[in-house]
Amino acid sequence: MKKWKFVIIGVIGISIIVFMYKQHQTILEYRQIPYYSLELLASPIGKVIELHENDDNYEDDERKEMLEDLNVMFSTISNRAGVGLTTEQKIYDKYYDEYNDARADFAVILEKYMAAETPEQHEQAYKALKEVYDEYQLFLEQAEEDLMLPDPTLQ
Repeated sequence: MKKWKFVIIGVIGISIIVFMYKQHQTILEYRQIPYYSLELLASPIGKVIELHENDDNYEDDERKEMLEDLNVMFSTISNRAGVGLTTEQKIYDKYYDEYNDARADFAVILEKYMAAETPEQHEQAYKALKEVYDEYQLFLEQAEEDLMLPDPTLQ
């Protein structure tokens, strides 16, 4: 009978430990949502910059199709990505204005880049896009320090 008590206590103990671990993982994932929401906005812009820098590898039709796809991707992300910032009011207050400004800047400059007809206009729009992108990357680095909690199970 004593063995059964130890087995039952052991099973209950293991269940509690597994439950606590799963709960901790959920909290970590929840805390990372705002950062991933911020980071998601920059991904199509990074691809546009990469496409511009590797312009020689693509033909004009292929390049235009890729740009159109990236524009649609940016539009979709831009319309939906900021939701993660609403998880907590203090996160919203601290990060939303900068995020929204970058989103608007990216949209305007990407529009200019897509509408550019001459190589000079493309280059000018590319430089403006790259500048805003680099500033946003610095913002993301700061946000990562604030928002991403280290996983204590990895330490």
